[in-house]
Amino acid sequence: MSLSLSTCDITVLLNSDIRLPCLPDDAPVLADPKYTWSFTSAHKQENYRLEEGKTLNLRNIKTTQEGQYKCVQEGFIGEDRFKLSRTFTIRVEVPPPFQQWQVVKVAAGSDAMLQCKVDEVFSSSETENPPVVWKQKTENGVMLLNIDKNTDNQKEENKTSQRVFWDIRPEEHDWAIKISQTGVDDAGMYHCVITKTSQTLSVELEVEAPPLPRCFGHTDPWEPCNEQDSRSGKQILAESLTEFSSYVYADLKGSKPETNLIFSPFSLAVALYNLLLGARGETRTQLEHALSLPSEFSCVHYETKKLKQVIKDTLEMASAIFYSPEQELGKAFVNQSLEFYNVKPQKLTNDSSQNVNLINKWVAKKTNKKITELIADMDQVTTFVLVNAVYFNGKWKTVFEFTNKREKFMTFSGELKNVQTLYSSKYSIQMGYIKALQAEVGKFPLTGKNSLYILIPPTTSKESFVLMEKNINKDSIKAMVSEINKIQAQTTEVTLPKIKLTVNTQLEGLLIKLGLEDLFTAPNLCGIFPGDSESFISDARHSAFFSMTETGVEAAAATSISFSRSLSVFSALQPFVLILWSDEAGAPLFMGRIVDVSS
Repeated sequence: MSLSLSTCDITVLLNSDIRLPCLPDDAPVLADPKYTWSFTSAHKQENYRLEEGKTLNLRNIKTTQEGQYKCVQEGFIGEDRFKLSRTFTIRVEVPPPFQQWQVVKVAAGSDAMLQCKVDEVFSSSETENPPVVWKQKTENGVMLLNIDKNTDNQKEENKTSQRVFWDIRPEEHDWAIKISQTGVDDAGMYHCVITKTSQTLSVELEVEAPPLPRCFGHTDPWEPCNEQDSRSGKQILAESLTEFSSYVYADLKGSKPETNLIFSPFSLAVALYNLLLGARGETRTQLEHALSLPSEFSCVHYETKKLKQVIKDTLEMASAIFYSPEQELGKAFVNQSLEFYNVKPQKLTNDSSQNVNLINKWVAKKTNKKITELIADMDQVTTFVLVNAVYFNGKWKTVFEFTNKREKFMTFSGELKNVQTLYSSKYSIQMGYIKALQAEVGKFPLTGKNSLYILIPPTTSKESFVLMEKNINKDSIKAMVSEINKIQAQTTEVTLPKIKLTVNTQLEGLLIKLGLEDLFTAPNLCGIFPGDSESFISDARHSAFFSMTETGVEAAAATSISFSRSLSVFSALQPFVLILWSDEAGAPLFMGRIVDVSS
């Protein structure tokens, strides 16, 4: 049985592609079908048999491919053999020849002028009745443009409904049109056809879409932590803090150990965590890498909040945000800063000196007046300041004898300085040689789950000290804590220098070396500044205080690291490194080095 289905007439543009399905969707379904395509040319009395399957694909179609395409499907319905056929008549439309072609590029929202310059001089009557027509090519074909008179003569009520106007310049032989307030949909091909000669001049209009706002899609809140009960989050944060601490120490120590150093990697990390809360895109990735955090570790803020509660009896920590009233802050950032870091933004004044005083008073209060001048001045253009302060006060679990004993401290130059010391003839201490550090290490327990580790190189030479410092990294610090805790405490004679120092550090160089260059140029902090793409860091600094006396260790916004050797006596009367370690945090709270002591 044979059955002829619908016949389709199709017009396609030259050089376009077309797909011809053999049968319509509602055609009977034949079993074991076979397809045969044939072509009858519209220009030659020729028939062709085509080797195709269920669908015929014609690509880059030419005028020679005009004609009839017939598909025959043979198959079975039950035991009956059927033959179904369908015919397509294809016509190829050739666009008019383009004698001239120009490209006009404009930004969306601006006006576009499309020129139509010809050689003929128009008469006065022709200027009233244009000798050209303008057409626009659309998805549905080519349509005639409805053009109004010159925009200068338009009434205001017409301008809102009509956007295409004549912009005639007879003296230039130009029958131009103006498209006002262009949009992306206006882009495409426009043809100016001269009615006398049928000459066509074509213009391609390219409309550049307005760029998306810098913060488009980047102002959502920080994603929730979905693994709040997981133990791995705490471990990840501890390891990240320790690795970050070693990176910061490696940079701040410099290549030559000529000066004392004290800083708090914990304070610096938490300040950057708060900044990370509002970072998006590449800036977030850079911060995560600099902080040694896994990519997209969503629980960092939740785990930091938990850690703050765990160590609150050991380390007092506070954060603050100061901002200009003209600076818009992201609502989600403000709410989550309060949730995770207990920060409620405070407004700055219009007086820079008052702002300096405001911030320094806050810092002094949070550090028990150990740091009274974090910043000395502030630019008038400063609109946002994020501050973190930490304060530690730990007592020795084994007390030193209260004496005025003075001993000689040897510097790298060999100079002996007569300094006040902490002394005990019978001090219980865990100490030993740590191969990974190439240093003698002594552990001095403090109240809470905290300890001061003092690291001393095998000799008093500068080279020996530099080698020890180079060995300080995340793995060697973890190995030190693990190995020393396995050593039995012994009673020995201990002599330590009394220490009281404050170190101020500019952080720009450190942050850049950590890979945070974007923070100083064009950071993506859209979570903080949803409407401002120009904010960047203009100043970053750190101030740390450290004191070691008969009663214990007191530190503010700083971390000390010290290691000493396992001898019958433990004497730190030479340059050494300090690490103030928290077992609860599983990371250093303070790190530093002492290479000179005031006499």
